[in-house]
Amino acid sequence: MPRARLEGLVERIRSSAGLDGSFGAEIAPRSDRYLIDRVSGQRMDPLNGVVVEAGAGIGGKAMLLGRPMAVTDYQRADCITHDFDQPVAQSGLRSILAIPVLLDGVPRAMIYGALRSANPISDRRIDIAYRLINQYRFDLRVDDEVARRFDELDTAAGARESAHLREQLRAVHAEARALADEVTDPELRARIEALSVRAGGGGQPSEPPQADYQLTRRELDVVVQVAAGLSNADVACRLGLAPATVKAYLKTAMRKTGVHNRLALIAACRRAGLIT
Repeated sequence: MPRARLEGLVERIRSSAGLDGSFGAEIAPRSDRYLIDRVSGQRMDPLNGVVVEAGAGIGGKAMLLGRPMAVTDYQRADCITHDFDQPVAQSGLRSILAIPVLLDGVPRAMIYGALRSANPISDRRIDIAYRLINQYRFDLRVDDEVARRFDELDTAAGARESAHLREQLRAVHAEARALADEVTDPELRARIEALSVRAGGGGQPSEPPQADYQLTRRELDVVVQVAAGLSNADVACRLGLAPATVKAYLKTAMRKTGVHNRLALIAACRRAGLIT
């Protein structure tokens, strides 16, 4: 998981939600502790480098329970342990929210937001934090899926060519192109594009292209999905388009390639090396 992604999340939560401070940590698989090493806000250095064990403080308890925790006055809260009173006091924080980022029930990161007043963090601020965390969680899930798909391609590279394998590669290619438009992290988007190119045969046709069709990126996105066996309705759902828009893209692509049906369009694009 790129370090910059979590750093950006911590910074955006503080600035977007109007908090006095925010901080966070990645959690390694099967780990019972984590290191806070992303902080945002003034006077936050005392918290940088703190190691939190499961059950300790507000974040450790949120990790152990697998759900968010909030306290209005950290020093006086009786629902948490007070292992970290000193760095919290040095940072001047009082009202603290801790949100574990879970994937399939497994904690992958811990995000904190805080105020220096003993007031509850408002629902509006919490909603902003959740919106940003949900995008981060989505990117993290996609990152895991991209890694899994690369592993599949590594395995497939040593396998004998087959119709089933070609169908698998087309499915990966289609999924990758659809995902690339949904993520916000530039590095992750680049990895998805690399996956798409590799699943598509490295971006190079096995035979010299027989035509230079000037399809737009979105037209090609639609053709890739159709080649993977999706209906117009499924393509619309995956790409976030209206069914009528999908139909319009297909008609334009057919006109550009000089064909009159979906099968001929797919065949023409394959001959041109545009899709697998």
